[in-house]
Amino acid sequence: MTPLALRRAAHAAVGAVLPGVGGRWATDVFSRTRALGGRPDNVLPLGARRFAVEGNPDVRGGYLWGDDDGPAALLVHGWGADSSSMYSLIAPLSQLGYRVAAFDAPAHGVHEGTRATMTQYTTAVGAVLDSLGGARVVLAHSLGSIAAVGAVAARPRRSVDCLALVAPTCTLTAVLEGWARDELRLSRAVVDRVYAELHRRNGVPVGHWDVVGLGRGLDCPVLALHDPDDPVVPFCEAEAIAAGLPGVRLEKAPGRGHMGILMSPEAKSAVSAFVAEHGTRTGETIR
Repeated sequence: MTPLALRRAAHAAVGAVLPGVGGRWATDVFSRTRALGGRPDNVLPLGARRFAVEGNPDVRGGYLWGDDDGPAALLVHGWGADSSSMYSLIAPLSQLGYRVAAFDAPAHGVHEGTRATMTQYTTAVGAVLDSLGGARVVLAHSLGSIAAVGAVAARPRRSVDCLALVAPTCTLTAVLEGWARDELRLSRAVVDRVYAELHRRNGVPVGHWDVVGLGRGLDCPVLALHDPDDPVVPFCEAEAIAAGLPGVRLEKAPGRGHMGILMSPEAKSAVSAFVAEHGTRTGETIR
């Protein structure tokens, strides 16, 4: 029996006998943040300088590239990755005159912990935005799209010129349902317990985490760039964002995959063109 089959059998057995315990256990697994690796060394990335993040116990700092007087562009990585996954997009934004910021989300990258919630993730993005004095451009990957949109929408007085979402997830509900079905093959009773446990941990129901619902009040152009054959996040997630929000430009990057798309020529070109069209290209001060 393979390790995955053993895990499925263990979750099925516990869920059948003790559904409450099974639900909490499955929620712990779903909330893990180290799927793509361990905790890296806290080394300053090449060409970067550190900046402090105020008022958030989970994220105390991040990295900045570019001149201090340039408009800010914030990179938000996906779940289970870290800020290094976004580094290929620093150069295209820097060449447009932006100071580019990146950070590791709670329990990701250099930060302690192995589990986090979407509430923690979104709160951390907001704290980074506040510490930067806002950002003109926000670029997010995968599940980071939900956290980024949620944080931006909660700050309507901070001007954002445009949002770029790469391989975006539209809803946490879709992520949970797909994971429960394809990864652990959980029973409906256990999945329902996971919903309840996530509600308790986040303080809001799973359905709250929805790019369309959170972003409905945003008034800025949005780029959704996705591989139609993405094996991790289905292309229909980007289509749902394009259908649900006004002003969305949906573009395809075939054959690039879920992580590879970040380093692809298509992503660099699409992001550069989109930000050049919609973003601030001067050292304008954010009010």
